[in-house]
Amino acid sequence: MTRRLALTATAARACIAAACLMAPAAWAQSVPASLDEVVVTGSRIAGGDRLAPVDVVDRQTFAAAGVSDASQLVRLLTANSGSEAQVDQLNQPQSSGTAQFNLRNLGLGSTLVLVDGQRWTNSAVVATDGSAFVDINSLVPMIALERIEAVKDGASAVYGSDAVAGVVNFITRKGVTRPEISAKYAVADGSEESVIEAIGGLSLAGGDLTLAASHFHRSALGSDERAFTQAETYGRAPWTAVTSYGQPGSYFRPSTKGFSPDPDCGDPAFAEAYLNSPADTFCRLDYSDFFDLVPQETRTQLFVDYGRPLAGADLWLQGAWSSTETAARQSPSLPILARSLTVPGSHPDNPFGEDVLFRGRLLGAEAGASIADFAYETWRLAGGLSGDLSGGWTWDLSATASRQHVAYDKPDAIGSALQNALNGLGGPGCDPASGTPGVDACRYFNPFGSAYLGTGAANDADLVDSLIGSTGLRGAAGLVTLDASTGGEAFVWGGGSIDVALGAQYRRSTFRHDWSDLVNAGDLLTAGYSPDFDGDQEALAAFAEARVHLGDRIEAQLAARYESYGGDDGKLSPKVAVRWDATDRLALRASWSQGFRAPSVYALTGAQASQPSVFDRGAFVFVNTLTSGDADLKPEESESLTLGALWRPLPGLELGLDAWRFDYANLVVKESAQAIINQAAADDAAGLTGTPAQARVARSSSGALTFVQLYFTNASSIETQGLDLSARYSRDLLGGVATASATWTHVDRYDIRLTPGAAATSGLGSTNLNTLGRSLPEDRGEFGLTWADAANSLTALVHYTSGYINDRSGITDPDIESQTTVDVLYTRAIGRDLDLALGVVNLTDEDPPLAQFALGYDPVVADPRGRVVSIGVTKRF
Repeated sequence: MTRRLALTATAARACIAAACLMAPAAWAQSVPASLDEVVVTGSRIAGGDRLAPVDVVDRQTFAAAGVSDASQLVRLLTANSGSEAQVDQLNQPQSSGTAQFNLRNLGLGSTLVLVDGQRWTNSAVVATDGSAFVDINSLVPMIALERIEAVKDGASAVYGSDAVAGVVNFITRKGVTRPEISAKYAVADGSEESVIEAIGGLSLAGGDLTLAASHFHRSALGSDERAFTQAETYGRAPWTAVTSYGQPGSYFRPSTKGFSPDPDCGDPAFAEAYLNSPADTFCRLDYSDFFDLVPQETRTQLFVDYGRPLAGADLWLQGAWSSTETAARQSPSLPILARSLTVPGSHPDNPFGEDVLFRGRLLGAEAGASIADFAYETWRLAGGLSGDLSGGWTWDLSATASRQHVAYDKPDAIGSALQNALNGLGGPGCDPASGTPGVDACRYFNPFGSAYLGTGAANDADLVDSLIGSTGLRGAAGLVTLDASTGGEAFVWGGGSIDVALGAQYRRSTFRHDWSDLVNAGDLLTAGYSPDFDGDQEALAAFAEARVHLGDRIEAQLAARYESYGGDDGKLSPKVAVRWDATDRLALRASWSQGFRAPSVYALTGAQASQPSVFDRGAFVFVNTLTSGDADLKPEESESLTLGALWRPLPGLELGLDAWRFDYANLVVKESAQAIINQAAADDAAGLTGTPAQARVARSSSGALTFVQLYFTNASSIETQGLDLSARYSRDLLGGVATASATWTHVDRYDIRLTPGAAATSGLGSTNLNTLGRSLPEDRGEFGLTWADAANSLTALVHYTSGYINDRSGITDPDIESQTTVDVLYTRAIGRDLDLALGVVNLTDEDPPLAQFALGYDPVVADPRGRVVSIGVTKRF
């Protein structure tokens, strides 16, 4: 008797499943013959995956694409778009080091991620838009991963909340009898990475134990290493990484009722400070040198799997642990956004002779980049028992517990300390309540360029250090699940049968964030104010699924799941799917389902401070926002429809086509700061006062934008549809086997309604910076050619992304061109036990297509590394 997870089937049935045959990226897929059982995705009944569109990506494809960590997997599924899998300190400052799937661009939290059919905790951080997600970087070592399987239609009826866009199941290796160790070193211009992994198995206490471990390290690739990121490359255009919050800074003078730049702004000693013209009122800063395109990252992971017979049942246990440390560079200090600071006329270095308001930042380019540190620790324990009942029925009990902790430290100027120092009451030994400005331990901070040039008082290191604090976030997210299910053949008659699965699930999700006292008090000048919070959510579900066989050629799936969370009345998610094998070569299938996604604990109870880049009064600026949760949020609801065909016109040739449509309503979204700012400006222009938008926008006495209040809300809907195509052909060639494969996803509709009843806005072929979506090119294609014999394997992968439009405000060229890149991997077997591999990612060293983002490319779509060359060795013992 073998272990029966919620989603299992025998290898024999999996191999004949059309989903396996049409695996979109699996041009060299193989299922080891030694396995009695493999996990498949799409049904709780063995073989039910035949009715669902399932993509499979296997280990050989991972290797050919140069995948060293899970964040790089997202580009191998054409149905995926809009993942935030790369560092982007400008737009995703609180989630560096994490990655997630985003099937159909329906949201980071709308794709359910499983490991061997079991849920995993959400990350302890969220995206800038408040999306909660599973961090795929924290799951299992890559060497322990057999393949990933992605269900691309709505799957809430089978899996429950969070599966509205589909499911990605990480399937681990089992029955590893020969230990192996693998090492790889890869280098790109300006960065390098190394990974060492090991896996092995042994018999222990009557069962099979599998152990795996990995250690991954990547050095930083700075924006100063690439010309396409440099503001000077584009004449320091307003859309580049330039800002009017400089150092030297600018000062609002009451006597002139306008800004004046620091008198030393034009001094050549300040290489990155400049004026747009001699009459410019702002001293500007070019900060394009100070960010990481790829951060310094170190990740260590452990994984253990154990299974054995126990008292007439099968026992299985799993454990996983992951530690990730990421250091992401950013500008020398952050812009002062949360309040306006006054430099008194009595300041000994004040050249203006009057009280002035400071617009700028604590430190300039000469101080070098500052560092934001992220540390994630994730653990997971899972286990279960399964066995047989009378009449061929089976039972299954399982439980999981997983948790991720985060420590996020980002330096920022302390508002109260800096204002005191501008008043002459600064320094670690000064008591502002009793000290005298500029006397004894109390010192002035000189914010002017004269401090650096030596023409004014210099700022010593201990004074500067006393003005800098940290965000100091300590947070955690956790998940506990309990599952019970049973299944078997319920009815049999001459023309068919009905297989049934029944079960129940309990889940408890938790989330908490504890910020530093400085953030709680709103005393950091960029991070602003964010309160601590701690929330939880419980969910109960009951489900039933039937697989109906009508003769030899027709089968159907009927599934329903009733799920309640937080004590509400619950939601019913139904699904109907049917497959007709019209001939031995042609199969047709269709599915319809409804689903829902419960609001995350974060959206219900959390609060998020962020500093998005917005366009205000003719310039891009960063603004403090606080988005507050709402305990009355409703669940998101979806309806999906797929129609597909699988065709084998010739031996060895397999073709697939799936048309799909999703209607997704009541989306929980973070309100757009830009929309609130635009509405407030329109109200101002109309001569209105006290409008809701105006009440949520705060400005300093100089008119500078300082704060926008936002909320999580059920405000939007998405209607999207398109086509998935796949092809695979294999034949013997030159003493080996040659395989060609292609997958293509075309999106022909992506309509967004930002509020109920509003006119639809198309987000198709757009970066969607002004909507709730993420970058969505219309077409993505993956193509592969592989030839292998007993000793050699050569694989070439081609990745294609169509051009799209940049909808960022204030740019001059919205066009982002298409891109095609090629990856190549050659592997040579040296005997039976040693493999050597040479790989090249982005063979022709293509730069990302120009996009008028701050660093010149779209980090959601494009890879900034250029050519990456790797060498690897795998030894089996």
